[in-house]
Amino acid sequence: MKKLTLSLLILCFAFSVNAQWYYNSFNVSNVNDLNQDQLNLSLTKANQSIKTGSIMTGVGAGVCIIGAIMYSSGLSNIVSSTTYSGIDKGLNKGIAGAYIAGAGGIIACIGIPIWISGSMRKNDIEIALVKFQSTGSINGIGLKIRF
Repeated sequence: MKKLTLSLLILCFAFSVNAQWYYNSFNVSNVNDLNQDQLNLSLTKANQSIKTGSIMTGVGAGVCIIGAIMYSSGLSNIVSSTTYSGIDKGLNKGIAGAYIAGAGGIIACIGIPIWISGSMRKNDIEIALVKFQSTGSINGIGLKIRF
């Protein structure tokens, strides 16, 4: 229950930081108040946040899988061993695997909110950038040539 509460608290913190990112960075209360240069800078930071979150999630999942393999190997060593030294080796391997799997889980749990908040921020910025894109029309008349 404590782990679930901590995970939800971290997730809520990540979303609250995401909701206030433009106020903390540019001192405006709405993302639509930013100019094009500020939005482009924010888009670059959002893409970096997405990349960081995805890398942390992937690395954390990999480390968690390696730890789970070590843990299961340690448990099988404990079960199959007939000597105390074999049991101790299996126990040490199992405990190390559990710690490694836990560390990987923590890394993944940190990476996922970073990835989600970066994606949400990127979507908001892309919507705000639409007002700066030219429509390719002169006095309301647009011409598109396709080949």
